[in-house]
Amino acid sequence: MPNRPLTQRQRQGAASRDEILDAAESLMARQGYDGASISAICSECGLPASSIYWHFGSKEGVLAAVMERGAARFFATIDAVSLSPTLRGREALRAALRAASQAIAEHPEFLRLLVLLLLSGHAEDTVRRVRAEGRERLHRLIASAYPAPGNVPDGPLADALADAALAMFDGAFLAVQSNPRIRYEALLTQMADALASLAEAPIAAARGPRRRRAMRSAGRRGMS
Repeated sequence: MPNRPLTQRQRQGAASRDEILDAAESLMARQGYDGASISAICSECGLPASSIYWHFGSKEGVLAAVMERGAARFFATIDAVSLSPTLRGREALRAALRAASQAIAEHPEFLRLLVLLLLSGHAEDTVRRVRAEGRERLHRLIASAYPAPGNVPDGPLADALADAALAMFDGAFLAVQSNPRIRYEALLTQMADALASLAEAPIAAARGPRRRRAMRSAGRRGMS
């Protein structure tokens, strides 16, 4: 059944909702959760407090919506690249993390706010949920980049590296915040190469004995 076009009132409601989220995201990223009062958000977006309460119910509701929108937007950018069936190995990691650098450049407030909330202890459930989704995306990326024999995504390898990947990502964000000369794309490309090296080392180690066994078997067949 085709979707019905939005009415003018619905379009206005969606627009005002986005205006509130844009204002809240910017304000919270600059001043933290405590510094972004409802009145401050109203001043930032130019809408009355009644609009904020109608859309979100509370300041906590605003924060949850800001994080959910930011996460969906950020992960959609990465998924568009990382789920490509034609990319594997190092090139898959590089492509996905280049996409991540572009997503950060377009919406830097989202990750800045996420880190502020993580350090402050606010909105623990929301932060935990977003972090868990981020780890799952990195897990999926590594698994699809390095499939096991039979072209099956390598879950055990991804399990071993997903937490390290998330820690690298956190470090990259903080490094850029502390030094404006550092660029995300260069840093995340290095992160992709580091993850690739970590992933490829155990794969090469596992292939070595199999290759030696295959060579011995071929030699015995040649002598018979």
